[in-house]
This record gives sequence, structure tokens and C-alpha cells, in this order.
Amino acid sequence: MSLSTLIRWGGLIAVIAAVLLVIADLVVLFSALGQGSGAGLLFRTAISQSAGALLALGLVALYAQQAEGAGYLGLVGFLAAFVSLWLAQEDLLWAALLANLGWVLFGVAAIGARTYPRIALIVLIAGAVLAGVVNLLLLAIDFGARAPGFIVGLGAIADIIFFVGVAWLGISLFTGRVGEPRRLTTS
Repeated sequence: MSLSTLIRWGGLIAVIAAVLLVIADLVVLFSALGQGSGAGLLFRTAISQSAGALLALGLVALYAQQAEGAGYLGLVGFLAAFVSLWLAQEDLLWAALLANLGWVLFGVAAIGARTYPRIALIVLIAGAVLAGVVNLLLLAIDFGARAPGFIVGLGAIADIIFFVGVAWLGISLFTGRVGEPRRLTTS
């Protein structure tokens, strides 16, 4: 199996991870609206753990497609997002913030590389920025053990926007609708 085939299949892994994480965020949103149960949150936790690992694998494929054209900014974004995805599994809020920053840098570098659809990257960046703002709110204001439902709901909506962007990139990669990475020139 060739490397390009593995990278394409990594796009499908990113899509699967994004869909699972959207389902998990819908459970959170449903719970934030007061309709959920403790069992729903347990389901979300179980899904998030395994889908987070799949998302890390999908990120490797998404980055590999554009590694040459993304330059140092893309590499820094990839490394920040990748390492933070593993640290965020431990529910470290600062790791989630670093992951948001990494995904934003990844998206900005991808726009420069012109590998993925621009609108998909804008959705990804917007979702990462919104999720980062919610994470900053949670970090800056001590809500104790339980954050207010509206903040949790906003976080779930921001995550859904972000994961739609991830899924879109994954679909583009899996179907082969990606461009050849543009080399960044230094002049």
C-alpha cells in the first residue's frame, strides 16, 4: 500500500473521528439544555476518549498531505494540536487551549499551502477560535466543579463547528479533492 493511499485513508479516519465527536457534543448540548442524564455524559466521555485518538491519527494524515507547503507555521500548528490532543485526554483545560491554537495555526498554514478547500479551513479556524474563547472563559472564571449550562452549550456549538471543518477536510482528503501543496517561498 502506498503512502498516498494511507494518507487518503487517514482522511476517512478524520471524518469518523469528527462525526463521533459531533455526536458527543450533541449529547453535551442536549444535557446543557437540561434534557440529558448522567448516562448521556458517560456515553460522551467514552466516545470522546476513543474519537480523540482517531482525531490524532486523522490529523497526521491531514498534515502529511500539506507538510511540504505548510512550512514552519504548519509544523508548529501540527505539533501543538497533536501533542495537545493527547494531553487533553487528561481533561487539562490548558491543553485544550493549546490544541485550539495549534488547529488555528494548522488552518492558517493550510490556507497558505492551498491544499484544502478554503471555506473548509475557514470553518475549521472559526470553530477552533470559538472553542478557544469558551475554554478561556472556563479557565478565567472559576465556576467550581460545574460550569453554567449556557457556557457548556456554547462550547458544544463551537466544537460542532470545528468538527464540521475537520470532517470537510477529511472528506476532501479521502475523495482526493485536494490540491498539490504550494511551496512557500522565502524572498
